[in-house]
Amino acid sequence: MKVAGQGELRLLEDIKEFLAAGAGADDAAVIADASGFVVASCDMFVEGVHFDLGWMGTEDVGWRSLALALGDLAAKGAEPAWALASLAIPRRWNVEQLRNLYKGMRALGQQFQTSIVGGDMSSIEGPAVLSLTVAGRTTSMPLARSQAQPGWSVAVTGPLGAAALALREHRAFRLVPLIEEGRRLNSLGLCCGDVSDGLVREMEKFAAMAGVGCVLQGADVPCAPGASLEDALTSGEEAELVCVGPQDAIEEAGLEEIGKLTDAGDVKVIGADLKTTGYDHFA
Repeated sequence: MKVAGQGELRLLEDIKEFLAAGAGADDAAVIADASGFVVASCDMFVEGVHFDLGWMGTEDVGWRSLALALGDLAAKGAEPAWALASLAIPRRWNVEQLRNLYKGMRALGQQFQTSIVGGDMSSIEGPAVLSLTVAGRTTSMPLARSQAQPGWSVAVTGPLGAAALALREHRAFRLVPLIEEGRRLNSLGLCCGDVSDGLVREMEKFAAMAGVGCVLQGADVPCAPGASLEDALTSGEEAELVCVGPQDAIEEAGLEEIGKLTDAGDVKVIGADLKTTGYDHFA
């Protein structure tokens, strides 16, 4: 049986026995130590899958890749501390492309006092592959997806679909991770996730990990200027966060409810006929 067509969540189940207890339930690992919690995450970015050097410069690729990696820390309310960058470099690249990739990562990292402290390099004949490991800290244990409860409200921090629009227009999209907002939302007891694979896809992850369902009201989902509702529901690689929690906590956070978690096992969208629910590498 090949991995293609299995879906990411199914493949995670297949390797679960080899992982530490609870691993894979969230996009970031949370590890307790003497002074709080370390939050760590690893993301891979493949040329031709996650970025296209036909119309993107490597400086934009560097910025965008680190921003998406830091989004996992934002979702857990963690303050970024450091990053490791490993790169498989195509032999066709010139040195300026390599320098610009790291220049882009450094430019964003400086905004959050996040330094690249190491990594690895290898040559490759095929497409470029960048792997980023990021780590940060928080003093309180963030909620895991598996702790979500039926009856909780669903909200997002802002309009969605800007990434899909930029992709169609072949325009670089330098998103900025919501580190401060993530810290605030976690302090209010909300469970958050970054919209890395699309809003509906993120809710499918909540459903799988917590055994809940979800009903989203399409009319209430905020759309970025120029983006369609389908963009807002399925566009990944967004800086915005999706949050779930009791309705009073959502209101205290100043967010608008766009849906509810249910005791069913599926995710439904009222008012939208979607061709896809988001991005899955192994669908």
